[in-house]
Amino acid sequence: MSSLSFNRRTISKDIIAGLTAAIAGIPDGMASATLAGVSPVFGLYNLMVGTPIAALFTSSVYMAVINASAMALVAFDALAPYSGEEQVKAIVTLTLLVGSFMGLMGLLKLGWLTRFISNSVMRGFLTGIAIVIILGQLSDFTGYDLQGDNYLAKVFDLLRNLPQVDLATLAVGVLTIVIILILNRTRLKSFSMLIALIVGAAIVKFMTLESVALVGEIPEGLPLPMLPDLRLVPELLMSAIAIGIIGLVQAAGVSQGYANPDGKFPNPDGDFRGQGIGNMAASFFQGLPVGGSVSGTALVVGAGAQSRWANIFTGIFVAFGVLL
Repeated sequence: MSSLSFNRRTISKDIIAGLTAAIAGIPDGMASATLAGVSPVFGLYNLMVGTPIAALFTSSVYMAVINASAMALVAFDALAPYSGEEQVKAIVTLTLLVGSFMGLMGLLKLGWLTRFISNSVMRGFLTGIAIVIILGQLSDFTGYDLQGDNYLAKVFDLLRNLPQVDLATLAVGVLTIVIILILNRTRLKSFSMLIALIVGAAIVKFMTLESVALVGEIPEGLPLPMLPDLRLVPELLMSAIAIGIIGLVQAAGVSQGYANPDGKFPNPDGDFRGQGIGNMAASFFQGLPVGGSVSGTALVVGAGAQSRWANIFTGIFVAFGVLL
């Protein structure tokens, strides 16, 4: 693992890349946890542990193993029946099962299966996920509790009850999106989500907009280790397999698109195993499932990553963010 050697000439670039990825990853992790229907902190715990651990074992030097919206949506359905302390145990168990499945796929050398998934299938899948995410956030975005048995019914309910939309909530949401879109066209694009998050939160705080709901409290300190509840395995197994498949398929784009520093493309089986180990490690620290991300990897590489240290530093910086 020569790419893990400590090179003084390149380590500064890895630090900058890790810091950039952490700044983008903190609001993204909180958003993913919100999509999963749990406290935002669980989308940060996995970055603190899963991302750096996976970086040590993936065949890909640059692969960023982080939160993914598609995985979070499946996790939402799996975790919906649980609450309180039982929900935390379910998160631990679910992430451990996802990691075990990913690792098993790697040990069985089944990476070749990803070759049969076409680009059109992936585009359709990700587009569908994007639509579901947008429709699923309309209630929080407008401040109106949408009613209906499905997303389309809820959209029609919103259109029939536009006067009940909370204007303060809507204004904060629109402003946040506008800030992100504007900053994405500037040199601050790597910080766009963090800046938008800070500005929106500051407005709610200092203007005392009491009608704007909060996503939850972030506890102080780092997470303590927790063991899974094996009694939940039968209930969570199929969801874990579905989440694992989504993560592996998305990560295949990294394996095929980003060569290692030696010019060779990584082995998908090694990437499967690395993601599995990262998830298994994150599970004991209450982290949600993570997977290889094409956009996350592009961000790290674009920020100047030179080795595995970039993703290791990402986890370290996220931990500092939680402590602060």
